Amino acid sequence: MHQSTHAKSLDLPTLSAAERLFIWGFRAKAHSGSAVPTAADIQQVYDHFRVGDAVPSLEALIEIFACTAHTAIEVHCPICPRVSDSEHGILRAIVAAQQDRVDVAREQFACWLSTAGADWALHPVRGLATIFRTAGLVLPDRQVQSRAPDWTMAMKSWPVGSPTLH
Repeated sequence: MHQSTHAKSLDLPTLSAAERLFIWGFRAKAHSGSAVPTAADIQQVYDHFRVGDAVPSLEALIEIFACTAHTAIEVHCPICPRVSDSEHGILRAIVAAQQDRVDVAREQFACWLSTAGADWALHPVRGLATIFRTAGLVLPDRQVQSRAPDWTMAMKSWPVGSPTLH
C-alpha cells in the first residue's frame, strides 16, 4: 500500500459510489497478477452495478498505459483507503468524458501517455464514461489541485513487463 504525500489527497470512503467503483476496478485490473480480486470478481462486481460492459474498456485503458506511458502512474492496491494523484487525474479524465469534454480528457492523459496513447485512451474512456452514466453512475466534477507531473511515484508491483509502467 502506498501513502500519498499530497496534502489535498482524497480518501476513498469520501468518494461517490461511482468514483469508488471505478477506482476499485482500475486498481484491481492494474494489479491483475495478484490472487484477489480475480477477473471474474471484477466482472461480477461491475455486473452487479450494471456496468459489466465497461470491463473491456477498463482493460483497454490499462493496456494503453502499459504500452504507451512515458511517465509512471501511482496506482494503489485495491483496498487502500487513499487515492493517489494519478488515480485522481484518471477520475478527472472520466468526468470530462462523461461531460463530453474530450479535450480535457486528452490533456489529462497526455500527462502520462504519448500523443497517440492519449488519443487511443479516449475511445475506451468515452465508452466507460457512457456506460457508467447510462447506469446512473455520474462522477462528480472535483476541482482539487494536484501536483505537477513530476510527482509520480513508481508502482513496483505492476505485473506487465513494460519499462514505462512501474
